Amino acid sequence: MTTLRSQAGFTLPELLVAMMIGLMTLLGVFAVLDTSVKQSNAVAGRVNATQRARLTMDTITRQLRSQVCYSATVPALVAADANSVRFHVDLSDGSRAIEQRELRFDPVAKTIRETTWAGVGSPLAFPDVTRERLLLDDVTTREPPASPAIFRYYAYNTLSPPRPIVQLPTPLNATNLARVAKIDIGFLTRPPGAKTSSASSVTLENEIYVRVADPNDPAPTPTCA
Repeated sequence: MTTLRSQAGFTLPELLVAMMIGLMTLLGVFAVLDTSVKQSNAVAGRVNATQRARLTMDTITRQLRSQVCYSATVPALVAADANSVRFHVDLSDGSRAIEQRELRFDPVAKTIRETTWAGVGSPLAFPDVTRERLLLDDVTTREPPASPAIFRYYAYNTLSPPRPIVQLPTPLNATNLARVAKIDIGFLTRPPGAKTSSASSVTLENEIYVRVADPNDPAPTPTCA
Protein backbone atom coordinates (compact mmCIF):
# COMPACT_ATOMS: atom_id res chain seq x y z
CA MET A 1 0.00 0.00 0.00
CA THR A 2 2.94 2.32 0.69
CA THR A 3 4.08 1.90 -2.93
CA LEU A 4 0.59 2.64 -4.23
CA ARG A 5 0.38 5.83 -2.17
CA SER A 6 3.74 7.12 -3.50
CA GLN A 7 3.59 10.44 -5.41
CA ALA A 8 6.84 9.70 -7.35
CA GLY A 9 6.61 9.99 -11.20
CA PHE A 10 6.72 12.48 -14.10
CA THR A 11 4.87 15.71 -14.10
CA LEU A 12 3.21 16.86 -17.33
CA PRO A 13 5.90 19.49 -18.09
CA GLU A 14 8.63 16.87 -17.55
CA LEU A 15 6.84 14.48 -19.90
CA LEU A 16 6.50 17.16 -22.58
CA VAL A 17 10.19 18.07 -22.30
CA ALA A 18 11.21 14.40 -22.58
CA MET A 19 8.99 14.00 -25.63
CA MET A 20 10.53 17.07 -27.29
CA ILE A 21 14.05 15.81 -26.63
CA GLY A 22 13.18 12.40 -28.04
CA LEU A 23 11.53 13.98 -31.11
CA MET A 24 14.56 16.20 -31.79
CA THR A 25 16.85 13.18 -31.46
CA LEU A 26 14.75 11.21 -33.94
CA LEU A 27 14.72 14.16 -36.39
CA GLY A 28 18.51 14.35 -36.17
CA VAL A 29 18.84 10.62 -36.84
CA PHE A 30 16.49 10.86 -39.84
CA ALA A 31 18.44 13.84 -41.21
CA VAL A 32 21.72 11.92 -40.97
CA LEU A 33 20.09 8.88 -42.58
CA ASP A 34 18.63 10.98 -45.41
CA THR A 35 21.99 12.62 -46.08
CA SER A 36 23.75 9.25 -46.04
CA VAL A 37 21.28 7.79 -48.56
CA LYS A 38 21.64 10.80 -50.87
CA GLN A 39 25.43 10.67 -50.71
CA SER A 40 25.42 6.93 -51.29
CA ASN A 41 23.15 7.35 -54.33
CA ALA A 42 25.38 10.14 -55.65
CA VAL A 43 28.50 8.00 -55.33
CA ALA A 44 26.78 5.03 -56.96
CA GLY A 45 25.53 7.25 -59.77
CA ARG A 46 28.98 8.70 -60.40
CA VAL A 47 30.57 5.24 -60.43
CA ASN A 48 27.92 4.05 -62.88
CA ALA A 49 28.39 7.08 -65.15
CA THR A 50 32.19 6.75 -65.02
CA GLN A 51 32.19 3.06 -65.90
CA ARG A 52 29.81 3.48 -68.83
CA ALA A 53 31.66 6.54 -70.11
CA ARG A 54 35.09 4.88 -69.94
CA LEU A 55 33.90 1.80 -71.84
CA THR A 56 32.39 3.97 -74.55
CA MET A 57 35.44 6.22 -74.80
CA ASP A 58 37.70 3.15 -75.11
CA THR A 59 35.49 1.80 -77.90
CA ILE A 60 35.44 5.11 -79.78
CA THR A 61 39.18 5.76 -79.54
CA ARG A 62 40.07 2.16 -80.46
CA GLN A 63 37.95 2.33 -83.59
CA LEU A 64 39.11 5.77 -84.67
CA ARG A 65 42.74 4.71 -84.22
CA SER A 66 42.04 1.75 -86.52
CA GLN A 67 41.13 3.88 -89.54
CA VAL A 68 42.48 2.47 -92.78
CA CYS A 69 42.71 3.43 -96.44
CA TYR A 70 41.77 0.94 -99.09
CA SER A 71 42.62 3.31 -101.94
CA ALA A 72 45.34 5.88 -102.60
CA THR A 73 42.66 8.40 -103.53
CA VAL A 74 40.01 7.67 -100.87
CA PRO A 75 40.62 9.17 -97.39
CA ALA A 76 40.04 7.15 -94.24
CA LEU A 77 37.27 9.53 -93.21
CA VAL A 78 34.08 9.35 -95.26
CA ALA A 79 32.00 12.06 -93.55
CA ALA A 80 32.37 14.04 -90.36
CA ASP A 81 30.61 16.76 -88.39
CA ALA A 82 30.35 17.89 -84.77
CA ASN A 83 28.13 14.98 -83.71
CA SER A 84 29.11 12.13 -86.02
CA VAL A 85 32.01 10.61 -87.91
CA ARG A 86 32.01 7.88 -90.57
CA PHE A 87 35.24 6.14 -91.54
CA HIS A 88 36.83 3.03 -93.02
CA VAL A 89 38.11 0.60 -90.42
CA ASP A 90 39.68 -2.85 -90.24
CA LEU A 91 39.50 -4.58 -86.86
CA SER A 92 39.84 -8.11 -88.22
CA ASP A 93 42.83 -10.38 -88.72
CA GLY A 94 42.71 -9.69 -92.44
CA SER A 95 40.18 -12.40 -93.20
CA ARG A 96 37.30 -9.94 -93.66
CA ALA A 97 36.82 -6.96 -95.92
CA ILE A 98 37.19 -3.41 -94.69
CA GLU A 99 34.11 -1.98 -93.00
CA GLN A 100 32.54 1.43 -92.78
CA ARG A 101 31.52 2.52 -89.31
CA GLU A 102 29.68 5.54 -88.05
CA LEU A 103 29.70 6.91 -84.51
CA ARG A 104 26.77 9.26 -84.00
CA PHE A 105 25.54 11.36 -81.07
CA ASP A 106 21.78 12.01 -80.97
CA PRO A 107 21.20 15.26 -79.01
CA VAL A 108 17.47 14.51 -78.66
CA ALA A 109 17.70 10.92 -77.45
CA LYS A 110 20.97 11.67 -75.56
CA THR A 111 22.65 8.58 -76.99
CA ILE A 112 25.78 7.57 -78.89
CA ARG A 113 25.21 4.77 -81.39
CA GLU A 114 27.49 2.76 -83.66
CA THR A 115 26.45 1.68 -87.15
CA THR A 116 28.45 -0.78 -89.29
CA TRP A 117 28.41 -1.42 -93.05
CA ALA A 118 30.35 -4.46 -94.25
CA GLY A 119 32.41 -4.07 -97.41
CA VAL A 120 31.46 -6.27 -100.35
CA GLY A 121 32.64 -6.70 -103.92
CA SER A 122 35.61 -5.29 -105.80
CA PRO A 123 35.87 -2.37 -105.85
CA LEU A 124 34.50 -2.25 -102.33
CA ALA A 125 30.96 -1.07 -101.73
CA PHE A 126 29.01 -0.69 -98.49
CA PRO A 127 25.35 -1.19 -99.45
CA ASP A 128 23.72 -2.53 -96.29
CA VAL A 129 23.82 -1.89 -92.57
CA THR A 130 25.04 -5.09 -90.92
CA ARG A 131 24.97 -4.00 -87.30
CA GLU A 132 23.70 -1.16 -85.17
CA ARG A 133 24.15 -0.92 -81.42
CA LEU A 134 23.82 1.52 -78.56
CA LEU A 135 27.14 2.52 -77.03
CA LEU A 136 25.99 5.00 -74.39
CA ASP A 137 22.85 6.71 -73.12
CA ASP A 138 22.26 9.61 -70.71
CA VAL A 139 25.00 11.49 -72.54
CA THR A 140 25.29 15.08 -73.70
CA THR A 141 27.89 17.51 -75.00
CA ARG A 142 30.54 19.06 -72.83
CA GLU A 143 29.39 21.96 -70.70
CA PRO A 144 30.45 25.56 -71.44
CA PRO A 145 32.99 27.01 -71.92
CA ALA A 146 33.91 23.90 -73.90
CA SER A 147 32.69 23.64 -77.48
CA PRO A 148 29.25 21.99 -77.67
CA ALA A 149 30.49 19.18 -79.90
CA ILE A 150 31.30 15.52 -79.45
CA PHE A 151 33.96 15.51 -82.18
CA ARG A 152 36.45 18.21 -83.17
CA TYR A 153 38.93 17.90 -86.03
CA TYR A 154 42.39 19.39 -86.44
CA ALA A 155 44.90 19.75 -89.28
CA TYR A 156 48.62 20.57 -89.17
CA ASN A 157 49.74 24.18 -89.13
CA THR A 158 52.60 25.56 -91.23
CA LEU A 159 55.06 26.24 -88.41
CA SER A 160 58.27 24.33 -87.82
CA PRO A 161 57.85 21.84 -86.34
CA PRO A 162 54.25 21.52 -87.51
CA ARG A 163 51.54 20.75 -84.98
CA PRO A 164 47.95 19.53 -85.46
CA ILE A 165 46.26 22.56 -83.88
CA VAL A 166 44.31 24.09 -86.77
CA GLN A 167 40.67 23.37 -85.99
CA LEU A 168 38.62 22.57 -89.09
CA PRO A 169 35.05 23.85 -89.50
CA THR A 170 32.28 21.26 -89.51
CA PRO A 171 30.81 19.57 -91.41
CA LEU A 172 34.07 18.70 -93.13
CA ASN A 173 34.18 19.12 -96.89
CA ALA A 174 36.04 16.73 -99.19
CA THR A 175 39.28 18.70 -98.94
CA ASN A 176 39.27 18.87 -95.16
CA LEU A 177 38.36 15.19 -94.77
CA ALA A 178 41.79 14.38 -96.21
CA ARG A 179 43.54 16.98 -93.99
CA VAL A 180 42.44 15.64 -90.60
CA ALA A 181 45.44 14.68 -88.47
CA LYS A 182 43.86 14.69 -85.02
CA ILE A 183 40.35 14.07 -83.68
CA ASP A 184 39.28 15.34 -80.27
CA ILE A 185 36.48 13.42 -78.53
CA GLY A 186 34.59 14.63 -75.49
CA PHE A 187 31.20 14.17 -73.85
CA LEU A 188 29.41 14.42 -70.51
CA THR A 189 27.64 11.41 -69.02
CA ARG A 190 24.94 11.63 -66.38
CA PRO A 191 23.78 8.95 -63.93
CA PRO A 192 20.73 6.99 -65.14
CA GLY A 193 17.54 8.99 -64.78
CA ALA A 194 19.25 12.32 -64.03
CA LYS A 195 17.45 15.17 -65.80
CA THR A 196 20.27 17.68 -65.61
CA SER A 197 23.98 17.72 -64.95
CA SER A 198 24.99 17.28 -61.33
CA ALA A 199 27.99 16.54 -59.16
CA SER A 200 27.61 12.90 -60.19
CA SER A 201 28.04 13.72 -63.89
CA VAL A 202 31.32 12.78 -65.56
CA THR A 203 33.10 14.54 -68.43
CA LEU A 204 35.57 12.50 -70.47
CA GLU A 205 37.92 13.85 -73.14
CA ASN A 206 40.47 12.15 -75.34
CA GLU A 207 42.23 12.64 -78.66
CA ILE A 208 43.54 10.35 -81.36
CA TYR A 209 46.03 10.91 -84.17
CA VAL A 210 45.21 9.64 -87.62
CA ARG A 211 47.65 6.90 -88.58
CA VAL A 212 48.03 8.10 -92.18
CA ALA A 213 49.66 11.33 -90.99
CA ASP A 214 53.44 11.22 -90.46
CA PRO A 215 54.39 13.76 -87.76
CA ASN A 216 58.09 13.38 -88.66
CA ASP A 217 57.47 14.79 -92.14
CA PRO A 218 58.61 18.45 -92.22
CA ALA A 219 55.38 19.28 -94.06
CA PRO A 220 53.02 16.50 -92.93
CA THR A 221 49.84 15.95 -94.85
CA PRO A 222 47.60 12.95 -94.12
CA THR A 223 47.65 10.75 -97.20
CA CYS A 224 46.49 7.31 -98.23
CA ALA A 225 49.19 6.97 -100.89
